[in-house]
Amino acid sequence: MLMKLESVSHTYQPRTVFAQAALRNITLSIEENEFLVIAGGEGSGKSTLLLIMAGMIKPSQGQVYLGEAPLPRQGIHPNLGLVFQHPEQQIFELTVGEEVAFGPINRGIKGEELRSAVAEALAAVGLDPAHYYDRPIRELSTGEKRRVALASTLVLQPQLLLMDEPLVGLDHKGRCQLIDHLVDLNRTRGITIVMVTHQIRPVYPHCSRVVLLHQGQISGIIGPEQSSPLEELDGSEQIALPIHVQLLQHLQKVKPDLPASARTAEEAGAIIAAHWQSGEGGHY
Repeated sequence: MLMKLESVSHTYQPRTVFAQAALRNITLSIEENEFLVIAGGEGSGKSTLLLIMAGMIKPSQGQVYLGEAPLPRQGIHPNLGLVFQHPEQQIFELTVGEEVAFGPINRGIKGEELRSAVAEALAAVGLDPAHYYDRPIRELSTGEKRRVALASTLVLQPQLLLMDEPLVGLDHKGRCQLIDHLVDLNRTRGITIVMVTHQIRPVYPHCSRVVLLHQGQISGIIGPEQSSPLEELDGSEQIALPIHVQLLQHLQKVKPDLPASARTAEEAGAIIAAHWQSGEGGHY
């Protein structure tokens, strides 16, 4: 277990007439090498949950553990990396190399070690260091700026990467490129990823689990290889699931031999076809 949240609740402006409960009794464990997605509608509490995981907000109740120890409250832990929503708007250096080097410089890294670390981080997000190191930030696309922001976090070598809506504002190509690089970081480098997003469908084939939030509570957890169906969900959460998962969820209630999920629509189609051809299809 890499991180655990025990009975975490949070209220903004407590003990005032403006008090607003953002999270209610969240208990969740995150395993090493997971690619965990946290999804929900606007106001569901997903961004608040991510900031609590990062140690930037102290929960009103409950405790967050990093490994076996309580998460410290003095800034972001060195083993954690946090990428905010629209991180490209928070870039303040003039060139790509200077931006990615900012964190290591503040940790006392310099010289060839610094340049090597920056080049490795850029390569990890698909940006050729030879082409991008001295390139002005103003010349980059939104997708490229977002990958520079990701490299600025990766250069610090976090064990757990926390990301708030990284797919927002990207076109299809940029979204696919970013997901491909995140999958590579997770599978080949062993970086655990927690992504907050309302766009489940592009990332669903690659994640380990999806945690669904509704009104500050966990309303369901589903994985691409899950065999049991979810409980009845609020309509907005059901819509957020990929269509092929919604179909399997419906069919599984009628035919328990079917799985409740699959990574892709193609896998789901093959499962249903095989079930039908075996003579077990019956009437759906």
